[in-house]
Amino acid sequence: MVSTRHYSPDIAQPFVLDTDRVAIFDLDGTLVDSVEGMTLAVNRLLRSLRAPPLVCKEAAAFLGHGLEMLARRACRLRGVTPSDEDIQHFVNDYRLDPLTGTRLYPGVANTLSALAQEGWRLAVCTNKAEEAALTILGGLDVLGYFDVVCGGDATGTPKPDPRHIEHTLRLGGLGCLPAVMIGDNAVDVTAAAGYGIPCIFASWGYGQAPSGFRDAISAQQFTDLPELLERLIPLRRD
Repeated sequence: MVSTRHYSPDIAQPFVLDTDRVAIFDLDGTLVDSVEGMTLAVNRLLRSLRAPPLVCKEAAAFLGHGLEMLARRACRLRGVTPSDEDIQHFVNDYRLDPLTGTRLYPGVANTLSALAQEGWRLAVCTNKAEEAALTILGGLDVLGYFDVVCGGDATGTPKPDPRHIEHTLRLGGLGCLPAVMIGDNAVDVTAAAGYGIPCIFASWGYGQAPSGFRDAISAQQFTDLPELLERLIPLRRD
């Protein structure tokens, strides 16, 4: 779990500094479209096992539970059994270059800037390996917006366990503030519900909200978030 500097030096002033609200973001399928790069990496594993490759649509269905689960599900789909060494090789291989085939969704940088200027504290709570998450956010020039980044390998209780959210907020010194989770996967919605905070479902991503779950507000594009977040936790203008 890593605390980062909150404000980018390139964000225009002024800020609302006396904020009392937090937006927590998932990474893959929410902030970044990374399925192409993850598919390339998992196909290198499958090729080493002499199994047919996946297409991006197949790999996308397996995202949200971390790198190891992606690899195991891909191998199961192709009818091969990887060793623990094979899985670790895949994880290490992906960590060497997580930026290839990964890009920000449209409007992410400008929206994060707008949220920061409105006084939102920003965090990332992802099941992705933390080192890879930091490399991606740094390489795409948005790491400076976030108070904290907490990867799935930095806690023994990754999403859907609500303690992953708790760890993230505690590390950033944000545990006493009202928060909203934003994510594209059932694990995000479930973790938010378990922690007792609202969730905005990122409908542009890879996953689906749990069947019958009604407490998640759906956003159609990233630029919808400021209005939805403001509706959930309005800025106090004391």
